[in-house]
Amino acid sequence: MDYNPNYVNYWIKIDRFCAWILFLCIIFYFISGYGMTKGIIDSKVAVNFHNEILPAVIIISFTIHASYATRLAFIRWGWWNIITKVVWTIVFLAILIGFGFIEFFYVKANKNNSQTPGSTTNSTIPSDSAENTPTPTPTASSTKIFTKEELSKYNGQNGYPPYVAVDGIVYDMSNVFKNGSHYQHVAGQELTNEFYLRHAKSEITKYPVVGKLSE
Repeated sequence: MDYNPNYVNYWIKIDRFCAWILFLCIIFYFISGYGMTKGIIDSKVAVNFHNEILPAVIIISFTIHASYATRLAFIRWGWWNIITKVVWTIVFLAILIGFGFIEFFYVKANKNNSQTPGSTTNSTIPSDSAENTPTPTPTASSTKIFTKEELSKYNGQNGYPPYVAVDGIVYDMSNVFKNGSHYQHVAGQELTNEFYLRHAKSEITKYPVVGKLSE
């Protein structure tokens, strides 16, 4: 089979470019991760870069780089025929569409169904019986006191915002707890020890205070 050298060189350049992009993404992934946990850069910038920008770049670059590399491997092994072409096309379209759907549609749909970060003061809390109705978010003139049982309701589910207690202070963690969880941690709990295992103390001051945890 005859190949157009210019065409081949064009795709080789694209493949190498995507490989470099993936390498840089790994570096920036660690930097933004440390920005969220260690405070080496602004946490809001780190969260946005880590959760919104890098995944899209990684998905596209990986699909291009991996598809071209596997295509060359199949050609080298003499396996590049109609069957492998179809399978190869299906696999990488599934990767691109599948991860793209999860990143751009599924995750955002869940975000829309949960509470918008930073809007806890105006959020609607689900109604229970009169004695179980959550107290509104405290204003500057009042301080909400949470028992552990009451705090457990604020787990980021069923319309409740995700609250976490650290050093006896209850914080609204809507910016980092998505659908009530952040990595292996679940909102609605006292997480002082867990927080300091991965974060500098100054990091917690970036989140809104909503009350105190009773002794």
